[in-house]
Amino acid sequence: MKDGTLTVVLVLVAVSVIATVINVAVQHFTQDYITETALLSVGSDSETVQGVFIRNEKVINYNGKGVISYEVSDGGKLGIGSPIATVYSSETQIELKQRIAALEKDYALLERISNPGTAKTAQPSGLSELFTQHYKEFLYRREQGDLAALPQQSDEMVVLLSTYQLVTGQDGALDRRMHEIQAEIESLKARQEEPLDTITAEEAAYFVSYADGYENELDLNMLEEITPQMLASIKDSPTSGNGIVGKLVDGYRWALACVVDNSEKIYQQGQRVSLKFASTSEVVRGTVELLMAGNTGKQTVAVITCDAMTHDLVQHRTDTVEVIRGEYQGILVPRSSLHFKEIENDEGRMETVRGVYILSGEQPEFRRLNVIYEGSDYVITAQTSDPECLMLYDSIITKGIDADGQ
Repeated sequence: MKDGTLTVVLVLVAVSVIATVINVAVQHFTQDYITETALLSVGSDSETVQGVFIRNEKVINYNGKGVISYEVSDGGKLGIGSPIATVYSSETQIELKQRIAALEKDYALLERISNPGTAKTAQPSGLSELFTQHYKEFLYRREQGDLAALPQQSDEMVVLLSTYQLVTGQDGALDRRMHEIQAEIESLKARQEEPLDTITAEEAAYFVSYADGYENELDLNMLEEITPQMLASIKDSPTSGNGIVGKLVDGYRWALACVVDNSEKIYQQGQRVSLKFASTSEVVRGTVELLMAGNTGKQTVAVITCDAMTHDLVQHRTDTVEVIRGEYQGILVPRSSLHFKEIENDEGRMETVRGVYILSGEQPEFRRLNVIYEGSDYVITAQTSDPECLMLYDSIITKGIDADGQ
């Protein structure tokens, strides 16, 4: 009796194993799903246009003789009487001035390194760790296009590396190098001449070292007169010479004028937008101040005012700019994977729900979407902890499911 029972059990186990193998094989050969992992992404509601910078500007001229050396960089702020440029008799004098400035900077770095307190408190392991941190920061700034931050990071690495050499006894020539720099500075200063003239600011303003001929045509008082034809005719053509030193920009407020398609009323006066320029990594926030319809229904002049003034933002009269109306972070879903399904809601009524099928184990299961942004070939759905909705790292089925979810 016991032998018979054991035989039946073994037969049932064998049948079960065979059925499982057959089921897996059938699933493998009949369900050829292609999946994509649900990952986080950011979608931008934006468009790219050609923009024109409009500022209140005043050209600075100098008709005297000599060679000009600027005392302030583009985008720098000037007070009344602040020096804009110094006039020298020749390029040689400017080269002397630049060489002296570079040596004085090197000397200041060596003074930091030779500080008596540095050698006593610094430890090689700590210096090595700090150097690595600054090196990573240097690489990050470079990748981000933040070139203005690179010199400071470079100086910090030089200080740390030199301090490491000093602490570990590998650099015994520090004092000698400082004496050499001092001697060279004194020698160069002996060859310097007094400047012929100094050009100063007559009013508080921001400085730009070029002019382009539009200074008297474009200002913040004529924004309502701008037309699409006017914007199309403006070229980015900085000029120099003819006694032009540069120009002063009155205040930090400026405007960007561009032609947009506002037939669907996607822009509104007072709307806050972000501006991402082709010539710089900076992203600037601005406000849509004016919307003026052009001759055609799809042409609208948008005037966006901003209050950020930097070196990069004053280098051009025109620039390619991405006007970002909004950014949405969530889970990226390809449009090719979207499906609609009739589902009974909490009130007992059937409703059509948009969602996707995911692979749960070996079986496809439907998951709802809470779409917060729609792109041309994708949508972004909000993150959620609802098990009935798509969640981060789910396997979205992009191929292998038909309209009926089979």
